[in-house]
Amino acid sequence: MDKIRALLLPLALVFAAIAIFEFGARYGASNTRALAVAGQLQNFLNIYVQALPQMDEQSKFNLGVIIDNHIATAAIERNAWYLKFKDEPKASLEKVLAAALAVRGDDVLSHLDKSEAKNNVPQLNPTRLAEVREAIEKAKTELVKSTPEQPQVIADDSI
Repeated sequence: MDKIRALLLPLALVFAAIAIFEFGARYGASNTRALAVAGQLQNFLNIYVQALPQMDEQSKFNLGVIIDNHIATAAIERNAWYLKFKDEPKASLEKVLAAALAVRGDDVLSHLDKSEAKNNVPQLNPTRLAEVREAIEKAKTELVKSTPEQPQVIADDSI
């Protein structure tokens, strides 16, 4: 029994070190993911705004679906608890998300409504879909104060 007691403290220290390392790795990777989502959304949004006058309806719809998916990802990512500890990832994500919501307006996730009406949606999880819609509505109310009259290209290289 004394041999086991002598091993418990070093074993506890090893597990504590593993837990601390794992937490740090997740935290860093998650903040990097938030910056990556913001960068991707910014790129697609810039393409959408610049090419909007020259695009046909199918191209507008397809690019809109891509942007809406990125908006949904950004809205979900924005609610993560780990973004509260570091300002840069959250600020970048919210800045681009606000611009995307302003540009897309009420068309965000409209393709899902159309697909649901036609019953072409392949087994979407209703609870997950409700969570996404709730996150987007929360982001709209918190981030979009007024819709700009003319969409502007985001030219911020800090993201």
